[in-house]
Amino acid sequence: MSSFQITITPSERAAGRFVSKVRRSIQKALAEEAHKRGLTQSDLARAIGVNRSVVCREIRGHKDLTLGRVGELAWALGRIPTFELFENPALANVPVTQAMMPPLKPMAASNLSGEDVAIPRIFAVAS
Repeated sequence: MSSFQITITPSERAAGRFVSKVRRSIQKALAEEAHKRGLTQSDLARAIGVNRSVVCREIRGHKDLTLGRVGELAWALGRIPTFELFENPALANVPVTQAMMPPLKPMAASNLSGEDVAIPRIFAVAS
């Protein structure tokens, strides 16, 4: 049976969490506006000049959201998007190269002469 380990770097994890948070905010705003004034995904799509299926895929996470699209959706929802960068206290005194690179876990393997050697393998970063 095959098994796979997926490599997710700390920067990819941070990006994924941020995009998920933005997407959830848009979903929540759409639900609120649907309840308040009956707004639909079709209404959003018409307001920003795209097909409803595009809006649906972006909101569900099947298509990447651009910053421009986030701004357009916010406008169509009657919202003001905001963005702030806060310092991460856990990384405040860590050199950038250490903060960016997860540690590799070496794995024993044999080279052609039969000696054990350490080789890098696919790794998963602990969250």
